This record gives sequence, structure tokens and C-alpha cells, in this order.
Amino acid sequence: MHTSEHKQRILKTLKEQGNDLYSLAPRIVESIVEEVNRALDAGFEKSEDPDEMLRHRERMHHLEGIEQVTEELTRNYGEIYKELIRQIATQHVRDDMNQVPRREDYQRPGFWKNWSSQNETLCSWL
Repeated sequence: MHTSEHKQRILKTLKEQGNDLYSLAPRIVESIVEEVNRALDAGFEKSEDPDEMLRHRERMHHLEGIEQVTEELTRNYGEIYKELIRQIATQHVRDDMNQVPRREDYQRPGFWKNWSSQNETLCSWL
């Protein structure tokens, strides 16, 4: 999913949920969404090879990556935003992976092949 799609989808969810922090500080929350997306997609490079474009997800698209981003951005924005940051990061990973894997899941033989066969529609943007 492209960065702008992530942002729109996440902000729509926050609005629909009536998120208090988003209602009180929409610019701060929008900044957090952008930073979460940027952190999780660090290392993404456009490529002719769809498999190469997916590989960046191994770096941060997992439970441990969500926790890392949550801790880093909580230090920047404050404890009041911690659960919101975690929610945004989790939604980003679920939108891209249709699950929240653990870091070690990517090392299992056949992980990407199995993932691709189960998530053909998610691969369509590649």
C-alpha cells in the first residue's frame, strides 16, 4: 500500500472511532501517522522485482517492529500518545501483511511463498 493510502485509511479509522486525541490535536496525530508510516517503510525501494519490494517489510513489519516504533515515537510525543502510536503501527502492518507476524516468522522456509498465495489481492499493487 502506498504511503498516502496508509495515511488516508488510518485517519479515516481514527475519525470513525471518534478518537479523542485525533479530535483534540489533529495536526499532531497526522504527524504521528506520517512518522509511523515512514519508520515502518524505511528501506523500501521501487524495483522491477516484486519480491525485492516486499523484502523491506522484513525489517519492521512485525510485532517487534511495532514495539520499536511505538517506543521511539512515544519518547518524541509523550506517553499520552503511546497506545495511539501502537494502534497506528499495528494497522499499517495489518494493511500490508494481513496479519502481524513476529520477526522470526520471516525466516521460516516458504514464508513469502505462503504469504503471497494467501494474499494475492494485497500483492496487486506491486
